[in-house]
This record gives sequence, C-alpha cells and structure tokens, in this order.
Amino acid sequence: MQFNSIILPSQVVVPFGVALAHLILTIYVISSHEIHRDKAFGLFVAYLNLTILWNINLVVISVGHISNGTFLVRLAPYGLVVIAAIYWLFTRTFLQQSWPNRWVWAIPTTVILFATGFDYEWLGLPPSVYTWSYGWLFPANVGVILCVICAAGFIGLSFLTVQLQLLRTQSPAHRNRIQFLLIATLFLLVGYGLYLSLLEPFWTTGLIITCLGSSLATYVVAVEDLIDLSTAARYTVSWLLTVLITIAVYIAGIYLVQIFLGDLLASTLPAGWVDPVLLVAVVTAVLLTIVYIPIQQLSRVLTNRIVFGQIYDYQKVIQRYTQFISNILYPDELASVALSHIKQTFGVTKGILLMLDAESLESYEFRTIPLAATSLFPARLLLARESAIIDRWVEQGRPLAQYTIDISVQFRNVPEADRQALQALNLEWFVPILKQDQLIGVFALGPKISRQRYSTQDLRLLQTLADQTALALENASLVDRLQRHLEETTRMKNLMDSVFDSMQTGVMTIDKQGKITHFNKSAAAILNLSTRNTIGTPYQKLVPNLANTIFSNLMKNVMDRDERYTNYEIISELPERGRVNLTVNMAPLKDAQNQTKGVTVVLEDMTETKRLKAVQDMFRRYVSPAVVDRLPANPSELELGGHRQEITILFADIRGFTKFSEHMDPEKLVDTLNEYLSM
Repeated sequence: MQFNSIILPSQVVVPFGVALAHLILTIYVISSHEIHRDKAFGLFVAYLNLTILWNINLVVISVGHISNGTFLVRLAPYGLVVIAAIYWLFTRTFLQQSWPNRWVWAIPTTVILFATGFDYEWLGLPPSVYTWSYGWLFPANVGVILCVICAAGFIGLSFLTVQLQLLRTQSPAHRNRIQFLLIATLFLLVGYGLYLSLLEPFWTTGLIITCLGSSLATYVVAVEDLIDLSTAARYTVSWLLTVLITIAVYIAGIYLVQIFLGDLLASTLPAGWVDPVLLVAVVTAVLLTIVYIPIQQLSRVLTNRIVFGQIYDYQKVIQRYTQFISNILYPDELASVALSHIKQTFGVTKGILLMLDAESLESYEFRTIPLAATSLFPARLLLARESAIIDRWVEQGRPLAQYTIDISVQFRNVPEADRQALQALNLEWFVPILKQDQLIGVFALGPKISRQRYSTQDLRLLQTLADQTALALENASLVDRLQRHLEETTRMKNLMDSVFDSMQTGVMTIDKQGKITHFNKSAAAILNLSTRNTIGTPYQKLVPNLANTIFSNLMKNVMDRDERYTNYEIISELPERGRVNLTVNMAPLKDAQNQTKGVTVVLEDMTETKRLKAVQDMFRRYVSPAVVDRLPANPSELELGGHRQEITILFADIRGFTKFSEHMDPEKLVDTLNEYLSM
C-alpha cells in the first residue's frame, strides 16, 4: 500500500511508535522483579495495554483510510474514556486512597452508552441545542464530545487527586515520588488535549507527550530510588550560576585589561613590534589563569550556599561531634547532646535515639531516649528479629528510609506490627549504631526544616557519626544497666526489709565470725537489741547469756557441718526481760557458689505461751479437764454475763459413799472422787 508522504509521519508512524513504546513499557513493568504485584500494578498494566490497543486502532484507521461513522473510528473516543477512568483508578490506588464507590463505575459506562446511542442515532438532541451551539455541535459529533468531556474529567480528576495528596504529604521522599506522578499526569492531560484538537501538528505532538507521560509514570511505578527533583533543579541552577559567573569574569577581565593595560602596553612597546589586540589577549589569559581557579571556587561555594543552604565541613563536624559525646556516661544526656548536634548540622526537625534494651531469639526491644521525647514517641519499640528491617541494619549496616519500607518489594514481607510501629513514629531515616557488628542502637531522624531530602553526603556523614556514637553509647549502656541493677537491688532490699519488719517472728543472720549482719524488728524486741551499733557486733557481746546456752553449739554445728535445726527450745536470761523461752530454727546461709557464709536464725518467743500453759495446767488441777478443754482459746470470746441454755441434769448418789468416806483421809478421798468424776 502506498502512503502519502504527508500522511505517513503524522497519522501512521507516530501512533505506531507510541504503541510500540507502550509495549516496551509493559514488558519492562511485567518483567521487573522490584515491583510489588498489587492492585495498583494491575491497573497500571491495564492502562498500558489499553493505550497500546487505542494507538493501534489509530494506525488501522489511518492505514485503511477508514471513513468517519465506522465502528473503528467511533471506538477511539470510547477507548479514551476507558483509558482515562483506568488511569484515575490507578492514581487513587497508587496513592493508597480508598477504592471508589460502585456508582463511580456507572459514569464511564453511562457516557459510553449515551455516546453509542447518539452515534447510531438511537438518541438525539432538540434542534434548538444545535442552533444554540453556533455550529460546533451537530448530530454526528455529540457522542464524541460526551466522551471527550468524560475523559478530560477523569484525567483532570487524576491531576487534582495527585495534587491534593502532594499538599497533604510531609515526607520529602514521598513528595518527590508524587511530584513525578503529578508531572506524568500533567503530560497526559496536555497530550490528550492536543490530540483532541485533531489539528496538525498538535495531535501528533500530543501523542508524543502522552508517551512521555506514560514513560514517566512507568518510572514512578518501577523504580524505588527516584531522582530528587528539587536537588536536580538546585544542581542545574548552581551549574548555570557558575557558568554565568565564569563568563562574567572572562568578560570583565578582558574589559579591565583593555582599559587599564591596553593603552599602557601599546605606548610602552615599539610600534609594530606586536599586535595590541594579541597583547591584551595574552595578558588577559595569564591573569585569568592566575585568578580564575580561586574565583571559580569562591563562586561555587557562594552559589552552593545560596542554592543549597547551609554547607557543613565534613571533618569539622566529626571532630566537634566526637569532642561533645566522648565523656558522657548517661544515655539520656548522650542522646540529647548527639541529637542536638545532628539537628544543628543537618537542620533536622525532630529525632530520637532508639537504644537496644533487650534482645531475644524472636525480637529486639528498643528504649526511646532522651526521656523527654517519650511525650511525643512511644517509650519502647519492639521489632521482629527475623525481618528485612533488622537485616538491613545488622547484616548490611546501612541506613534505612521509611519511604523504602513503604514502597520497596524487599520489605513487603515485614510484619505488619513492625511496619505500623515505624510508621507511627512519623520519621524519615533510621541510621544503625553498630559496635563490632552488633546492633546497640538506631538514630531515628525526621525531615529537614528545609523539606529537602537527605543527600548521599548527608547519609555518609550520619553513618560516620553513628560509628563515633557506638563506643559512647556502649559505655552509657553499661552505666545505665549498672544503675538500673542498683535501683532494682535497692528496691528488693527495701522490700525484703519491709517484709522482715512486718513478720512477728524474729529473723537474724550471723556471719562466721559471730557478727550480726541483719535483724528485723521482731528479733530486736525478742532479744532486747538496740537498733544502733548492733550490725557488725558479735552476738556473744550483745546477748552473752544466750551465748552461754546450747545456742553457741548449735551455731557451730550449722557453720561447720551444714546441719539444720527446727523448733529447738532454749531457755535463757535476757537483760530487762528475765527468763525467756525461745523456739529456735537455724539453717546455713549460702552464697551464689553454695558456700556457707553464716547462719540464718529464726526466733519465736514462747515465754508468754509457756506462762499461759502453766496457768492452764494449774487450773486443770482444780477443775475437771473436760471443762478446761472447753474453754475458748481467745479470752475475748468469754461472756462474763453467761448465757441461757437448756441442759439435762442427772441427780444421783453413790451407794455406800458415806461409809466409804468415813474411813479415808481427805486428800485420798478427793483424789478418788476426781479420778471417778473425770472418767
């Protein structure tokens, strides 16, 4: 088939090239292993495939010289509606917005149905409408205009959706990704707008622009680490300013040499000996060779400071940072100083230090410091040990961005609890702190005040600062653990003292030298000990009478032979108490190596119990034992007024008692009666 040389490039080659480009993009997206196969991926592949078919349809229409009104010609606007709707769904899904309601699907479906009705003249508009349109609307193009309005609406809605998401997003990395998607959507909006003009060369240019938009969208979908637009723009501006300054220096140099030295050199040297213009050029070249490099360096520094903001000196930052943190022994103070220095150097808005507090076979537990930050961040963070996050920190020793965790395929299997915990921090970068390949902490940093992304130089310097922090943090961790162990030991000691003091039984520990090392209030009351000057004093000196009893022998047996004694009764004389009855329990006091360090003595004062038992035994001599046994143990239970109760009494006499008693002594008679009545 012969093609007209004018029709060939515009109506065949361009749509075919665009279709081929979209086919290449589709193959690249499908074959890429770095893309997460989610709903957004499926919608984007569908968009690319529909665009391929739509452009092939344009090629077929152009090659076949198909006239208006046929199915293929009418299919072009219908396909444009579907492409625009699919792209809008892709942008919403890619930006992790909620899936639209079902009624949204009714919009493109209804538009296509109405457009079909108008195209096949099943539907029509009143003639007054065509008159009102001044000729731009007629029965043959009503369906096309409906499809164009619908497609433009969906593409415009996509642009608005991306723009609103950009305004709501704070993360510079995510904003950069959304900016690329916004530019891609703008290309599609402009490209399809130019195509719909159906005028040469606008509609072919529009197809090329749509191809650029699709390529840029593919770049957003397929690549994780995108070029930073703001940084690229700043580097471009910096380069342009440096070039302009260089040109200005050259022009100024030539001009100044011409003014100040041109006439002088011309008048000094013999006429005709040298060309004045060449002489000025040579002098200018020599002077510029001398002053150009310093001027260029100065201009580059000034330009970078103007364009990129504050510029830090790598070595000075490390030196000052090391001096600040080298002598700090407390984690909270270390975190405050380190983060303050980092914020000042990089212009960071917020940050915390996650110090490794405990680790197990399943997880790492981090503690948030400084303590003041716990009002804004969780006090503790628990992360699974076997996850890509810990692998990046420990095995690779590399910083990790929250942006990477959110979009990278490598981190899609991260436990959801870990993902949500890190997202809740609302921070940008996590820089591991390693000591001999062991993770001891993580710097978690927020975005910069300037909203710029962290550059490669920033991350390299942060990693160096983290390495410098490792030794100081390890020392601070040791001090912190010792301090916490001391606090725990003090708490346990206070608890044990409270328990011992609340016991009614006396508890006392004695070392191998016979010195009292511990006693509670009950032991002090039983042995009449003073709370002063008792600890460290031999018990033989404090209670010599007790030492003169079997108590000392029992102590020796426990210390030498690890014997134990239970409920051993000892009677002794104590100052201000007199004779006491004690029940003693003894056991060896062991250390962690199971070595005997002394004796634990448990005392129970039985003096009052023995006295009451003696009174009870004396009372038993005058009253029937059955009556004594029925007396309540608690005197408060006795009712002095008595109580009324029905009883049965048997009146009886002992036969022959009178004759029996007349011939017996009174004492023997009473014993006989007691024996008889107690049966």
